[in-house]
Amino acid sequence: MKKSHEISQTLPFYLFAIGVYLIIVCKDILSNGMFLDGLIYSTVSKNLADGLGTFWNPHFTATLMPEFHEHPPLAFGIQSIFYTLFGESRYIDKFYSLFTVVIVGYVILRIWKTLGYKYGWLPLFIWLMTPTVFWASYNNLLENTLTIFTSLSILFYLKNQESKKFYFIFLSGFVLALGFLSKGFVAFYPWTFPFLLWLFLKQKSFGKMALDTAGLFFFTIIPLLLIILLFPAARLSLHIYIDHQVIYSLKNAFTVNSRFDIVKRLFSELTPAAVLCILILAWAYIRKSPTIPIKENINKILVFILLGLTGVLPIMISMKQSGFYILSVYPFFAIGAGILVYPVIDSLFINMNFESKWFLIFKWTGYGLFFVGIVLSLNFHNRYSRDKNKIKETYTILSEIPQGSIININPEMFEDWSLHAYFARFKNVSLDPDLKNSREYLLIKKEDNSDTLNSRYELIKINIPDYKLFKKKYYCYPGQSHIQ
Repeated sequence: MKKSHEISQTLPFYLFAIGVYLIIVCKDILSNGMFLDGLIYSTVSKNLADGLGTFWNPHFTATLMPEFHEHPPLAFGIQSIFYTLFGESRYIDKFYSLFTVVIVGYVILRIWKTLGYKYGWLPLFIWLMTPTVFWASYNNLLENTLTIFTSLSILFYLKNQESKKFYFIFLSGFVLALGFLSKGFVAFYPWTFPFLLWLFLKQKSFGKMALDTAGLFFFTIIPLLLIILLFPAARLSLHIYIDHQVIYSLKNAFTVNSRFDIVKRLFSELTPAAVLCILILAWAYIRKSPTIPIKENINKILVFILLGLTGVLPIMISMKQSGFYILSVYPFFAIGAGILVYPVIDSLFINMNFESKWFLIFKWTGYGLFFVGIVLSLNFHNRYSRDKNKIKETYTILSEIPQGSIININPEMFEDWSLHAYFARFKNVSLDPDLKNSREYLLIKKEDNSDTLNSRYELIKINIPDYKLFKKKYYCYPGQSHIQ
């Protein structure tokens, strides 16, 4: 009875947090269209499910990155399982992203409980209100999968602290190896966690902390070394990734003007959490409620804030930066922020009248937001979140082209990366800009009035405002079969 009573008191807060999140993302969570990177990753994953490419040698299209080594392959392998099990509907792209959100949310709750705190909805709500978090939850980023592994690493290490069972150290390191196989070296920053716990909480001696750190390092690196030594395909794949993507990016890639751009982006992303914490603390000050965390809580706040920073600051080494590169650190900032305002929330709950009309209003508001969020998400399932005209025209064009075809395009269209991605994702059609390779079909922009190919191709009359699709002409002479 007591447990069901606690659930009835806390469930509205969980539903409120999830409901607000769903209302924010409802227009995009099931919509058609996706951020280019996520679209490419879903295509590579779908290809893997279809037997195009292998785990260590993934495939994008026959004419663009037929051997896809831009990233390690584990996230593609995991997502390909979803296509194998549930089919190749475009909704699977979004469903996988949402699945990662659910898993990370659950891990946040487990970390929070392991730390000894109640009200797990508090860090969950703070995390879900981070702009990049809800943006990534419908754009299929590799960082979504990475965040599962980095968060699990912290949970497993805390479990080791709690139970003293050494196999949790193994699990904590091993999932970081999986994180590397999903996104590369950015997975390793949780190695700093034992040191931060020792520095601020002194729960272990320096020697035991150093042993734990060595264990984390060992159980991360050894699985990777074994894979490299035992599987030549893995060795080649990771070598190409490190050489072409990591080293080249450090030397030659520039997407920002300042190395501090990622830090500015971090502060921007944390603004909602900061505003929420300030409002809660200001309200507590006005009501003369407890606002100052106990010393142990302050130290825990510093542990998780600094843990987050160890995942951000190394990004400054490169001038190739983007806000979603640091997606995996936001659970830890959310936990730190939650600890900061925990005394206020705890005091509020201790004195809360759960039979009052105000709680009943909040309760039904939480239920209502959750219900409305689900209904709106389903209602917008046919919405186009981006590339509306291109997606519609792609579907029309592909209705005329056989599965798995290679078609010609004009060379100036080759750098339209999303065009490649949509054609490959929807029907495994590749785009060839080399007109010397005379393909069965030719796609050009509408404004291209060149007549140089008219003798070999005939226009297919379909409603595509931005493009023109041609099919190769064939001639038939009396007494002969069709010849070109």
